[in-house]
Amino acid sequence: MKSRILIYGVDHFLGALASRVAVARGVNHIGAGRDIAPVAQHATAMAGPLVAGGPVEPRIFTPGDAHRIAGQLDDVAVLVNAAPLAEADFSSLLIACLATGTHFIDLGADRMTVAALAARDEAAKQAGVMLIAGAGFDFAAVDALAARLAYILPGARAIALAVKRGLLLDAEAHALIAAVRSPGEMLKNGQLVASKAAERGLDVDFDTGPETAWLAPWNGYVAAARHRSAYSTIDCFEALPEALERVLTAGGLKTRLFRRGWGLKRLAKKLGRRRTKLTELQLTRGSAVVWGEARAPDGTVRRARLETPDAHLYSAEAAVVLARRALGGAARAGYQLPSAIGGAALVEEIPGVAWRELADPADNLALEIDHPLAVDARNG
Repeated sequence: MKSRILIYGVDHFLGALASRVAVARGVNHIGAGRDIAPVAQHATAMAGPLVAGGPVEPRIFTPGDAHRIAGQLDDVAVLVNAAPLAEADFSSLLIACLATGTHFIDLGADRMTVAALAARDEAAKQAGVMLIAGAGFDFAAVDALAARLAYILPGARAIALAVKRGLLLDAEAHALIAAVRSPGEMLKNGQLVASKAAERGLDVDFDTGPETAWLAPWNGYVAAARHRSAYSTIDCFEALPEALERVLTAGGLKTRLFRRGWGLKRLAKKLGRRRTKLTELQLTRGSAVVWGEARAPDGTVRRARLETPDAHLYSAEAAVVLARRALGGAARAGYQLPSAIGGAALVEEIPGVAWRELADPADNLALEIDHPLAVDARNG
């Protein structure tokens, strides 16, 4: 019987971080990737005597050949993908998981990842395999807050969500710039509606006073939630780095040049500062916030805020939470949102996460709620 967790991408920062979190939580697992040296170095570093979870077994394979990948999954019950993959490589990894009955959890929150997994929903059900996109902060934390607001306000059909991240890695900066220059969509009355990045703003208090978050139609949560969420209208916003906000919203020549592709590399360098990883101090001091406002047809409104540690650290923790729950029997066949499997654990089991319900939009005092923090989707 297959009973192991494999984290793919430990030769990259986020995969290595997820593996470190798994070890700290006492989860023995396979640490895999395509590059021999960094995978071996990571496994060696995790084998120290003070590490609670024991050694990480290194495993090397390159996506691209689904049949060959399948041979690496004979003992794997849950695969967590934290590696940035080209579309063909991603597809081969997914096909191998379906062929071997391996649950698949991906940290990607972009629309391509969501669409690829949602399209395999029926095949996954037939194979008894669970597929989850967006196991990281940009998706899992948003989904946890949206699910909690739906529990507090059962009649809610519309929700506005706003995200404030911390430091960006270089690759994330490039991806964000590409995303804001691409067509996107929001959900209105159950239908996907074409939207442009930052075409409107929303004043949000992330607990440091009001600031503007801008429409973020690149967020894959909108498309994902269309299939599984209680909401028929979803607007996603994001607080943008100042330099990006300036060129995107100022108008005039600078905005036109940005739209045409001028100065993108220079801007990415300013945002990501060529960071390929964060230091322990940056992870420890970092923080991120998701704000949400749910509305029922009768006009009733509920607002809440989810405060988390650094977004990368939350992503690593959430991926481990989801993998452990899937391994423990919580997995559901087919394409799923993170909250369907993670439930309350996406709030309660991740250190440094605080849930706060906001009594009034003009009230800067976040009040602790009387309700339980979250309801497990299986029992809700």
